[in-house]
Amino acid sequence: MKSNELAKLAGVTVRTLRHYHAIGLLDEPPRQANGYRDYRPEDLLRVLRIRQLASLGFPLDQVAGMLDELDAERSQHGPRLPADQPTADDILAELDAALQKQIEHLQRQRRVIAHLRTQNLAADFPERAAGALAAMDRLARVADEPGFMGLALSDADQLAMGIAAHLYSEAELAEIERVFNAIVDRDYVDEYRKISRAVNVLPADASAPQRQATVDACVGFLAKLIDCFDPQNWLRADKDYEVLLDRTASESFNSAQIDVSEQIFGEFARILVRRRDGEGDCG
Repeated sequence: MKSNELAKLAGVTVRTLRHYHAIGLLDEPPRQANGYRDYRPEDLLRVLRIRQLASLGFPLDQVAGMLDELDAERSQHGPRLPADQPTADDILAELDAALQKQIEHLQRQRRVIAHLRTQNLAADFPERAAGALAAMDRLARVADEPGFMGLALSDADQLAMGIAAHLYSEAELAEIERVFNAIVDRDYVDEYRKISRAVNVLPADASAPQRQATVDACVGFLAKLIDCFDPQNWLRADKDYEVLLDRTASESFNSAQIDVSEQIFGEFARILVRRRDGEGDCG
């Protein structure tokens, strides 16, 4: 039979047959005088067997070995494959284990999708970031103020926090969620709004006393939330993405605001060092 006849009977395409020839899965049949391939019924059976194994999930590079093993197990007189060659049942068990892993992965994906849908969460951000993003959005709606802590309202902050949502660890995102929720839950919104405005209007030529007053106000505010911060997230070398995020967030700052931000971080880090062995959890 011709290639198009075999392909039709086997439910595949002629291109598929050519691919099987190219990878050595199906021997090239002899050609007729007119140049057409002349397939035999044996070729049709092999293609049907290949198709069946492929439908079970076997990669094509494993199909030939599976066919050889099945043929050897069925033959009572033919040569056996080497002793270390996996049996057909071994190969099926290996495939079954691989498929089970795929099923578990798909089930996890479905659970995440279901959670995204029921909670109306953004699908383009990791599920682990949902709490942090929700807490920031909550404070933004209550405070209606760009914050000195990097509340994602400006273009630069939105960019920085979008990257952070993908790259921050679960512990870092959980800290963000704790801090921003605590500002609302502990009724610190007015104070947050006040010090945020102080930072936002700080001129580039701000005097040293003005800068110091701003630093003191911000550090004092952060100290009230000290139990929400995990020292391990702060008292270590900056990660590459943190350096990038700091640089991105600072693009909208003038020189005085950058100076004040660096002082705030330094002062707050010293507080965290003193508290490193202390106790306290954020509710």
